[in-house]
Amino acid sequence: MSTATEGRPFTPRVSEALADSASRIAGLFSAQRLWERHLTVQDRERLGGDCRAAYKRLGTAGMWSKLRGVTPYRAVVDVANKLDLLSDSDREWLLREIGEDVDAEEAKLTAIANGDLVVVETPREAYWNGNEIEIDWNRHSAKWDFFWELVRRAKAGRPVDSFAFSDDTHRDFVTKQKSRLCKLSNFPVELVSQIEPVSRGTQRLMIPRERIHVFELDGVESLREWLP
Repeated sequence: MSTATEGRPFTPRVSEALADSASRIAGLFSAQRLWERHLTVQDRERLGGDCRAAYKRLGTAGMWSKLRGVTPYRAVVDVANKLDLLSDSDREWLLREIGEDVDAEEAKLTAIANGDLVVVETPREAYWNGNEIEIDWNRHSAKWDFFWELVRRAKAGRPVDSFAFSDDTHRDFVTKQKSRLCKLSNFPVELVSQIEPVSRGTQRLMIPRERIHVFELDGVESLREWLP
């Protein structure tokens, strides 16, 4: 594995812990445990329905990365923890060291500083390339609802269609909402170019999933980062 993040090298201790975790989860046995104990039926279907084939194609960490839209480093740490090969305290330590803080507010600030796409459920906020997208989302509530769903679906590696909103929504609803969103004066041109049609009534945000961060309300006031 590489030994640098955000332009700085990992300490020898961190590099050793990452390499050890990667080695522990590398085998087919670990992939099968992950598949059987921690993946839903829908997860398995998204990976093709065959554990061995998915493992051969992606590896254990790669399977998790594809499903959850996280970086390879994060996938190694999360999978090792899921399989009881890495303690909770060591997981928190390694996530901090690789720049993916467990604390949601810190994680949000880090993602913004990295220039990633960040959306926050409450209060409604969105950031891109380190800057807030200065739109009154409460005034443009329908456009926010569309943007929120578009970003969530992109994080999950999926497009958005009319059925994401209701069964009786017109099939052209998504295309029209995209047009209205993109016409907002402060909506970034770079994001406009990343929203591409998949088929009639279906659009997809083409930003890499590891560069998308969705923060939703967890309880009354606290945030948590949502992962698919």
